[in-house]
Amino acid sequence: MDRVVIFVLCFCLFIGGATHIFDNLYYGFLPYKFAPEWVNIYWTALAVIDIVAVCLLIKWRNAGLVLTLVIMLSDVAINSVAFYLLNVLSDSSALQLQTLFLGFCIGSSIWLWQSKSKANVVNVT
Repeated sequence: MDRVVIFVLCFCLFIGGATHIFDNLYYGFLPYKFAPEWVNIYWTALAVIDIVAVCLLIKWRNAGLVLTLVIMLSDVAINSVAFYLLNVLSDSSALQLQTLFLGFCIGSSIWLWQSKSKANVVNVT
C-alpha cells in the first residue's frame, strides 16, 4: 500500500512539474507575466522543485515527504494570495484541487512516516 500512495504523490507532483516545464518551454522563462514577479519566480521554480520532490520520494522517502509538504503548503498559500488578494487568477478550481492534494499529502505523510519507522523496528526477544 505504501508504494501506491508514493506513486500517487509522485504522479501528482510530476504532473504539476510538467505543467510548469511546459509553460517555461512554450511561453519562455518566467512565463506568468500577469502575476507579481515573486509569484512568477515561485511558479517558475516549481518546474524543478516538483521533479526534485519526485526523485526524493523515490530515493529518500522522508526527505521527499518533507519537501512535498513544503511545496504544497507554500503552493496553496501563494495561490490563495494570488486568487483572493491579488486577483491574478480567475478560476479557483486549480486551487481547490491543490488544497485537496495538500490534505492527502498531510494525511499520507503522517502514515508513510510512521509506516517507515515501524518497518525499521526489529523485534528482539
